[in-house]
Order: sequence, then structure tokens, then C-alpha cells
Amino acid sequence: MLFWALERTSLVAFAADTHGRAAQPPFSIYVMMFVGLILVNFAVFYSLSEWSKHLRRNPQTLQAPVWVLFSIAAVSGAALITGIANHSAFVQSHEVIPMDIDRGFIAYQVVTTTFVLAPLVLLAVRWSPGYRPRVPDED
Repeated sequence: MLFWALERTSLVAFAADTHGRAAQPPFSIYVMMFVGLILVNFAVFYSLSEWSKHLRRNPQTLQAPVWVLFSIAAVSGAALITGIANHSAFVQSHEVIPMDIDRGFIAYQVVTTTFVLAPLVLLAVRWSPGYRPRVPDED
């Protein structure tokens, strides 16, 4: 929902800019974007909670090295930014801005963002004191 609303907003803005007007996306787009942000936040916090519960119950769980997680997040973030820039240039290259949302591009954004967020969740659980397994004090 979030990427769908962002794509619709950018298409409306590009079309308005082509005609020299101010962009006025419908209010429903902003509602969809806000609901999408809420859903993404709930999904991330749910995954944080579940992964931390799993690590507390199974402290011997092997985790990926930090450099691997950072590499996945960095490469995915670069791919996401490059894809958005290429898509923006493609849309602006048209004489008439296409108002149809490209579902393949939305899927690309969702997948690359997932590859950015998943390693960040794993790193957050590893480094957050509230999510780490509790070690009893030695007297």
C-alpha cells in the first residue's frame, strides 16, 4: 500500500509538473500511504518481538555475521535507490506521463525494501538491550 501510494503521488506530481501546475493528489492516496506506513511499522515491530523471543528461548541460535547483514542491507538499499532513480527518469522521459502504476516496479520496491529491513531487524535484536537474552549476574 505504501509503495502504491508513493508511486501514484509521484505520477500525479510528474504530470502536474509537465503541465506547469501544482500537484494535488487525491486525499485517498495520503490515507493509503499512512495506512501503509502503519502496517510496515507493525510488521517490523512484530518481527523484532518474534525474533527476540526466539533468541531468548534458543540462546545457541547461530546468527549471520554483522558484515553479511550490513552488506545485504547496503546492496539492497543501493539497488532500491538505483531502481527508483531509473524509474523516475523513465517516467519523466515520456511526453505524456503514464498514469498507470507499474506493478512490477511496486514488486521490485517491496522485495528490495524487504532485503533492507530484514537484516536491520536482525541487527537491532542483536544490539538492543531489551531484546537480548538476560544473563544472570555472577556473585
